[in-house]
Amino acid sequence: MADLPKYAHWVAERRFVVDTRQMPDLKAADARLIEDLYIDGGRLRLRRITMPDGAPTEFKLAKKYAPDNPLIGPMTNLYLNADEYEVFNVLPGARLSKRRHKVGAFVVDVFEGGLKGLVLAECEASNRMAAMAFDVPTWCVREVTNDVEYTGSRLAQQQAVPA
Repeated sequence: MADLPKYAHWVAERRFVVDTRQMPDLKAADARLIEDLYIDGGRLRLRRITMPDGAPTEFKLAKKYAPDNPLIGPMTNLYLNADEYEVFNVLPGARLSKRRHKVGAFVVDVFEGGLKGLVLAECEASNRMAAMAFDVPTWCVREVTNDVEYTGSRLAQQQAVPA
């Protein structure tokens, strides 16, 4: 995909499986709750982010375009209010829930529900070179950036929890 779709921005992400015995202590009180709905029939993701500190909940509708390279691809976000979120939240799709912690330059996602026990770390940058320059912590034991089974939509489908 040579051209950036209108209103999209480039996102370079690297994902890693985490060895929970080696990772730093995560404070549950600092985690954001992220609830995703991967809507059937396309590449749309509806997201609710509940903040740990009582800040307002965020609602987003995102589209990640199919990338030529798993490391980087275009993405568009549309920010919603609570009523708009509820309009989309009834659509069919696959759901997942996770607690997101910030650890240095990485976010650590601790999955819930049918994915309980899975912990992934992710670093994000605006370009490929910056994403490759991150110092990867030793508790990130296996890079899964190129493994489609570790994408959000595929993880949500693996849970087989109907929306």
